[in-house]
Amino acid sequence: MKDHPIVTLSLNILLIALLASFNDSSSPAQHTGEQAEMGRLEQQADDLAAQSDPEGAALAIGRAAMMADLLTKKAQEPATQDSFQAASLLYRAQELGLRALALFDRTGGIPPAPAGICQYLSQANKKLAGSKTLLENTLASSQEDITTRRNHLLKKIKEWQNHLQGLHEDFACSVNPNE
Repeated sequence: MKDHPIVTLSLNILLIALLASFNDSSSPAQHTGEQAEMGRLEQQADDLAAQSDPEGAALAIGRAAMMADLLTKKAQEPATQDSFQAASLLYRAQELGLRALALFDRTGGIPPAPAGICQYLSQANKKLAGSKTLLENTLASSQEDITTRRNHLLKKIKEWQNHLQGLHEDFACSVNPNE
């Protein structure tokens, strides 16, 4: 039995369209999936930190930062780009703080901490300040998801400012945490 040329052509076009939809990395569903993965990694980092696993938490939040960087590149609107860039900076600050905690624990956990560990805290504070500045200077958006993300990030920044200040004091760092 012979295939009819129109049926064959239609099936080929349908197959090409289907394959193209799988390869389109900028589809809304793909972005939603990547945002969900970023949120999952952030939650995983929080859970690991709560379980006193700063190394695992640092790895998870580092992956969340990479996902935020990817989403920054894919975003079309400046407000969306800024919110993902701010998330990346926040996550990198968290990663540095968690790595500092893991290293401090590994070196015996007795203050004062070595200068390199205190330097991690200083770098974390700089990234945190950059994230906050970016969010504060971003124009307000009418998109609810961006506003929700912005508010979430500002809350996390406040929490991490307190965490980093506490680590700075606990480690007895001589370096000013905001340098």
